[in-house]
Amino acid sequence: MRSCCVAIAGLLAACGGDTGGGSAPPVSEDRPLAADFEEVYRIGGIAADGWDAFTEIEQLDFDARGHLYIRDETGSSTRFVVVDGAGGLVAEFGSMGDGPGELRDVDQMVARPGGGAVIVDDGHRAYLLFGPDGSFERALRFADTGADRAVSAQTVRAARDGGALFLIRSSTVTLSQGEASGATGDRTIYRVALGDGEEAVQVPFAEGWEPRPEQQVTMETGDPADVFAELGDAFAYFEPRLVFDVLPGGGVAYSDSSAYAVKIRTAGAPPRVVGRPLHPQPVTEQLRERARARVLERYEESVEGQFSAPDLGGDLPSAFQEQLLATMESMMEGMREMAANAPFMPEVPLLHGLRTTWDGSIWVQRWGGDPLEQVRFPGAAPEADEAADGWIDVLSAQGEYVGTYSLEDTRMPAAFGPGGIVAFVETDEFDVPTIIVKRLPEAVR
Repeated sequence: MRSCCVAIAGLLAACGGDTGGGSAPPVSEDRPLAADFEEVYRIGGIAADGWDAFTEIEQLDFDARGHLYIRDETGSSTRFVVVDGAGGLVAEFGSMGDGPGELRDVDQMVARPGGGAVIVDDGHRAYLLFGPDGSFERALRFADTGADRAVSAQTVRAARDGGALFLIRSSTVTLSQGEASGATGDRTIYRVALGDGEEAVQVPFAEGWEPRPEQQVTMETGDPADVFAELGDAFAYFEPRLVFDVLPGGGVAYSDSSAYAVKIRTAGAPPRVVGRPLHPQPVTEQLRERARARVLERYEESVEGQFSAPDLGGDLPSAFQEQLLATMESMMEGMREMAANAPFMPEVPLLHGLRTTWDGSIWVQRWGGDPLEQVRFPGAAPEADEAADGWIDVLSAQGEYVGTYSLEDTRMPAAFGPGGIVAFVETDEFDVPTIIVKRLPEAVR
């Protein structure tokens, strides 16, 4: 069922202020920056045959010493590798199982600034804390309540002081034994304290703008399409993303609207907004027609032939195969109807993503010039976003515009570390990954 949820989550992503800060006047023209980053080390690649032979890098993160934590997915298992500031092996850990410190269903990984890692394990329904040497320390159970039990974390970041996590939750639809559950529209940034107790509670820290009302639905149904009808207009094309990252001092920077407006939220201080005087384009009727046609075309391509009876397993009884096939076809039809009938937001969002450096600078990724790059379809691969064109603006810790990188020259780093170090992942023609660590110039740290 997890694969079905991933496909549905792709659809949910598809149907998808004021500025200020600093004394300098806003800048509307880009100031080009040269991506001449100093290389520190690289590991992995086609020639690697030991611990650095990576299969699929899912996440990277740095601790305060500059040690890099690597999550590598290998088939049905997950392993974690830690390397030092020169790329030498420090630790390797991770084994699948039900025991203490073993992994069931890894959702996210972050490095603990003081050393070690936090693994978000949906199978154990817990945050698993590991030490700098990869040894298991303890688990903090999720504080589940009602419909929240089916909701996974979409993005997780560790507070710079190491005492808490910040996260946002994904939209999900799950189907199990005649019961359908859906959770959509949660635009809250939560703080999770990593205290000494046995349970971790998600406490709202910042409330993002909600373009669609938040909905949670649990219902018995013999037809999976019913849940899509119940959720109704919970999704819209060109819905702006909620993206965020942590700041020194315990706060977050985030974007939640179509405008170029980055909101700064710290505990005990009034929120402020920084950005640039760039404005989103309106969604015209012609753009609506093109977007809907693109989604439906790609949707048909993505599901064609996926759910024929032979694909369901030759050892299953024919009656069960027929029932399962009918269920999947009904679910697909519900997704098709949602894609065809979902409403549109009035503007095309400007911002694609947001990251922060350890010194507090904000890297803001803008979408490219083609609005259809933002249109997603069910089951779309995450790398579809990475292939899009666009730009990365750098704002100082005070919110002043520093300059702009083109995505033709550099992608957004997969991880930012202390002292201006950043990590990238590159794959060759055989999809073998190489991790490259570089150091940023002082002006953009």
